[in-house]
Amino acid sequence: MSALRRNLRRYVFAETRIRSSFRHRPQSAVLPVLILATACLVRPTVAGPASAAAANGEGIRLSSAIAEKQTSDIEFHLDVTGTMTTPGTDGSRQFPVTSSAVMKFLQQRFPAPPGGPFALKAARIFRAAGTTTKVADTETSVTLEEPYSQMQIFGSADGFVIVSPRYAVPRRQLDLLQMPCDPLSVIGMLPGSEPSVGDKWNTDAWVMSAMTGVEVATEQSAACELKSADAATAVVAFSGQIKGAIRGSAAEISVTGEFSVDRNTGLIRQLKATQTEKRTPGPVSPGMDVTAVIQWTQQPAEPDSDFPATLPEELPPAGRQLLALQTPLRLQFMHSREWFLFHETPTVLMMRQLRGGNLISQCNISSGVTVPAGEHTPDEEFRADVTESVAERKGRVTAEDTARDDDQWRIRHVQAVGDADGREIIWDYYLCSAGSGEQFSLVFSHFREDDEAFADEADRLLSTLQLAARRPNLPR
Repeated sequence: MSALRRNLRRYVFAETRIRSSFRHRPQSAVLPVLILATACLVRPTVAGPASAAAANGEGIRLSSAIAEKQTSDIEFHLDVTGTMTTPGTDGSRQFPVTSSAVMKFLQQRFPAPPGGPFALKAARIFRAAGTTTKVADTETSVTLEEPYSQMQIFGSADGFVIVSPRYAVPRRQLDLLQMPCDPLSVIGMLPGSEPSVGDKWNTDAWVMSAMTGVEVATEQSAACELKSADAATAVVAFSGQIKGAIRGSAAEISVTGEFSVDRNTGLIRQLKATQTEKRTPGPVSPGMDVTAVIQWTQQPAEPDSDFPATLPEELPPAGRQLLALQTPLRLQFMHSREWFLFHETPTVLMMRQLRGGNLISQCNISSGVTVPAGEHTPDEEFRADVTESVAERKGRVTAEDTARDDDQWRIRHVQAVGDADGREIIWDYYLCSAGSGEQFSLVFSHFREDDEAFADEADRLLSTLQLAARRPNLPR
């Protein structure tokens, strides 16, 4: 049996078998729960000069509206403890987990039309960003790489969109920059009225999702209280709960804390909060039962010349939101934010596509047999390998074509259908032969009922294939 055939056979049962053979990846599996909400920093302003209104029982106005760009310096700290749960063929396994993160950055907010998350738009320049996570006896660290030190953040109905002004960002770097109780999301807790000390209010529905990273909320509530105020500072206490889904996993999150607003500068100067989360194992991440202690401070700062003069009025187009993946196979490509890498070895990668918390498709990637430059595995051999592989699932080949043939890549496509526990499953096998003779196998799988959702996703990903440059040999 050829090496290619062995690889193809490995993936026939991936849709059901991977659920019971989940291999926990401490670094990438833990980060999404430790640094939860994609958001940015905004600077609220307080209308009118500081006064003794609080002492007189008068209402205090706290507003996030700005008329011009504003700059501040933020330092964010996060400490997490708890357990991680991974499913397996012999039952679930639990591992102790701890993590700590530190972020230091300048933030410049740009004026935007008022109202909800759409009013939040900013740029950040990171001086430092890193996290260290320990799962059982395995410790991993992630540090922000210099090319991604400048980021832009846009509020939207679906959360906050973070993009680099220059590059496609790797998922690992994007996850690193996502924070629970991010300063931007906390702005949503400011009152729409002018409360007096002791007054309470609720927040808009989008606020808890933005603070916790919940993508699809089923229940949520949050309450705030003006705890104290004097001529210089107003202190707000808050608590909230939310149930929903994060990356396809059911999650229940509670958060309590307080923040202080400088009534002279309008900045939320500091926040201290505790967040607890219980998350079930899902299609791309393990289960979690963790507690996070969050602290950040914010100070006025001078603008930096590296900040852009302005930001676009609209959300970044889909092309700017693509993420980059550099595989250990020398293969690299870009993909939409619906794709998540959930299993990785030196020779095999597995990704899953989620939309609205639902699993849409899976893609398995491996290296194939290397052939002489300019050649490729014969089409008849590739088709025979696919035919034998899908036969185990009572599958059959239904179509084949050459999807691409140029100086860089020849991509041969064979489609097959089969049965997965009574549901029709579709496999799209792609043999990607580079001009150098290196070959790679990409196998996409989805259920028939997800045809419309999957659409041309494979073509989009394949259109970005590249080979990474080889590292130079060490001098002799």
